[in-house]
Amino acid sequence: MKNYNKIACIVVLLTMSVTACKKNNYLNDGGTHNAHTILTTYDYLKNNAYHDFDSTIILIDHFNLKDSVNKAGTFFACNDYAINLFMRNNNLTGMQMLFDSTSSRFLTQYMFGSKDITLGNATTNTVEYPNWASDTVLSGVRKIESSYPVYLTNSVPNFSYFTLQYVRINGVVDGSVGAPANDPVDLYLPCQTTGILTSSGTTLHVLANNVLLRKL
Repeated sequence: MKNYNKIACIVVLLTMSVTACKKNNYLNDGGTHNAHTILTTYDYLKNNAYHDFDSTIILIDHFNLKDSVNKAGTFFACNDYAINLFMRNNNLTGMQMLFDSTSSRFLTQYMFGSKDITLGNATTNTVEYPNWASDTVLSGVRKIESSYPVYLTNSVPNFSYFTLQYVRINGVVDGSVGAPANDPVDLYLPCQTTGILTSSGTTLHVLANNVLLRKL
């Protein structure tokens, strides 16, 4: 019985020690986040620790877009989740089928010459920007405001934040003066990460996992 009590005490002490370490590690400030990376845009995507952009890199290589990716002022990159969703929605069962059903514009519609397309510069109204796909592919950028509650003892304040969106303009910008009655609704693709500044001079944004990519 004495041995059992000793073992129990040791287990409790070890548990408290591990918990204390975890709390201390959690409280350690990692410092201010640095938006800059020493990698080029292409290498940043290729060397992602979780391989979230493997399919994107395969597409970039297939369409010989490595230089374009590195030279773009702004690039809204899609990840493997979004590409897999696109393939499922279009009944594409392999990369060759994806190659055959798309073109380089599948990616260049998300590339822009300006590097100033940022969350800080965006407005709540869609601003159109010329992309690198073609003059007939219209796109723009806007930000939307969201909020989340914080539950305190005597109150529940809401804190607001903004999310950057790539806008696929169908016809004319939604809400435009004189827009035709049958003008199709624009499609809004939210970003999950924004403002990565690569060594090749690109402002890199990452689209959300569930965005509906446009077939071009």
